[in-house]
Amino acid sequence: METYLNFMLIRFGILAAGVAVLVIIGFAVALYLKRRGKLGQARRYVEPMARTVIDRAGDRSARTGRGAWKGTAARAVVNYLDKNDKR
Repeated sequence: METYLNFMLIRFGILAAGVAVLVIIGFAVALYLKRRGKLGQARRYVEPMARTVIDRAGDRSARTGRGAWKGTAARAVVNYLDKNDKR
């Protein structure tokens, strides 16, 4: 039992470290784009992809009987873009 718990703890640590690295990389990319003045351009590229993810998630959740996945990252991106749309 102790071996199994150690394995699970190591697995959790690796997953947590992976998520932390991804967050740091994402922050660095966003900071780089902002300093180069290309963050707005990147948002225009990301918006259609985020809307597609939301549409697919909505279709999937309708089949399973769950809500429309209001807490997804794609939904957060689209909500942010809708609020801050300067076109």
